[in-house]
Formats: sequence, structure tokens, C-alpha cells
Amino acid sequence: MAKPQKLEVQLYEEVCDLVARKFAKKYFGKDADYYWIADEIGGVIEIADRFYSITDMVEFIRYKYSAKMMFKYYDKKLDSDMKEKEWRYNIKNYKKLK
Repeated sequence: MAKPQKLEVQLYEEVCDLVARKFAKKYFGKDADYYWIADEIGGVIEIADRFYSITDMVEFIRYKYSAKMMFKYYDKKLDSDMKEKEWRYNIKNYKKLK
């Protein structure tokens, strides 16, 4: 029998992968491929040259973002980060603005 701590980590990783799979299918289509950066399940995935943390994936799903809205948020945040501007929004409050 697996040690409780090992079992908890295994369950966490399985749930994270389920979230990533649902996120990929919802926003990129049923045949979308993704992979966990540095094989760290529960960290960040790369999908279609874009990067998403597990937290962001959960938030996009939780707040029922459409694909169009999710990509708009991602692109605006990326643009802000590249220009080293302060980004004052999170996924929850950004949707309320629109």
C-alpha cells in the first residue's frame, strides 16, 4: 500500500492533469496537445506556444471564460508584462470589466 503522503501527491497530480486536459479541450480543441514544463505536473503547461499555470487554468474554467475572452486576457497580460507595465487585474476581476 502506498504511503499516505505519496498517495496525496499522486491524487493531486492526477487532478491537475484532468484540469489541464479539460482546459486544453475547452480552449484549444479536442486534439490539442500540451505538456507540463519540466515534467512538473501541477505547475505550468505549454500549449500552442502559450503558457498557463494550474491556478490560471482553474480560474478560467471557474469564471466560465469563453475562448475569445480567455485569449484576450492572456494577450493583454502578456503585452503588459513585456512592456513592464503594472497589471492591475486578475482573472476574476478582469471578466467583470467586460
